Amino acid sequence: MATLRVDGNDAFAVYNAVKAARELAVNENRPVLIEAMTYRIGHHSTSDDSTAYRSVDEVNYWDKQDHPIGRLRHYMVSQGWWDMEKEKAWMKQARNEVMQAFQRAEKKKKPPPSELFCDTYKEMPPHLQQQREQMRKHVAQYPDNYPLDNFEKDRD
Repeated sequence: MATLRVDGNDAFAVYNAVKAARELAVNENRPVLIEAMTYRIGHHSTSDDSTAYRSVDEVNYWDKQDHPIGRLRHYMVSQGWWDMEKEKAWMKQARNEVMQAFQRAEKKKKPPPSELFCDTYKEMPPHLQQQREQMRKHVAQYPDNYPLDNFEKDRD
């Protein structure tokens, strides 16, 4: 299999790597693996404390100095394509769009709780069918603890 390794913090390098990989895939009808080398700023999960194995200074360096968005922003500023005025206008517009999306989403009903058991297997295994039924009975037994007014009704 063809492979490409690229600086995952460099938007232009990633673009060019994906473009080259696409050309290989389309022209030679074969898969391409792109390894984008980057740095994970956050923890692996909520149970992971990455400060146990890396320093705060190391994380701050990658967050402030070599962050992909910061690198692209710095390049765009140096080319005269971006400035603080544009950034403030963009931030205001983006915030408004996000808030409007939140407002639309908050008006929608949530999916039924039984959806927690869906979309993992083509056919739900018996142990999950049993757990789903136990959850339904539990919620029905304690309706004051599980208000379902903001949820869609079960589909099945």
